[in-house]
Amino acid sequence: MSTTLIIPAAGRGLRFGGEIPKQLLPLSGRTVLAWSLSAFTGLVTDAIIAISEDQRTATTQAVEKAGVPFPVRLITGGATRQESVERALIAANGSTILIHDAVRPLIPRSCIEACLRTLEKDHAVVLAVPCTATVKRAQEQQVRETVARDDLWLAQTPQGFHREDGLAAFSRARAEGWVCSDDAQVLERAGYAVTIVPGDARNLKITTRDDLILAEALMRVPHA
Repeated sequence: MSTTLIIPAAGRGLRFGGEIPKQLLPLSGRTVLAWSLSAFTGLVTDAIIAISEDQRTATTQAVEKAGVPFPVRLITGGATRQESVERALIAANGSTILIHDAVRPLIPRSCIEACLRTLEKDHAVVLAVPCTATVKRAQEQQVRETVARDDLWLAQTPQGFHREDGLAAFSRARAEGWVCSDDAQVLERAGYAVTIVPGDARNLKITTRDDLILAEALMRVPHA
């Protein structure tokens, strides 16, 4: 089974008030992107990163410094994540696709392996952790409902599927104007069964400076 890793990184993601996209920020001596890529060593055949053209040079340098032992191609992303993923799907060679956020550098190898094992028998997968917080639905800061959390999961990445299924689903999404909040939802809405693979709390998404500080701290903690 050949597997292409897709990393959508065309969004600006400048949430720290600077000019450097979050995936290119330094983290323990490497870029965030380098850690995210390296996590898939030995598990994927190749990778495609969808980028904005103004970040091509910086991303190329980051990929070269990452030194991963599989081919990495850069393509021009679209206006949305959904469009970027579809472009990458069209360019992909692998029969199986894993999509991973560029800013989830601490993804445990065991989670990736579990996703791939599940894709050997199922159509699509989403890494997720159970919701442990109490969820409130509100309007204008007034609580309208407390949502039962027994069957709620918080989606992470990677998310994956078979390429032909993904091409069909994303093509239909474009034709019918669907706006989906993540990649697995495109497959779900197209009628494919999506299997949850238990995720890991360490697999945090770096969206704030505090997340970056936490990631640095987690990297210093040994894990079995």
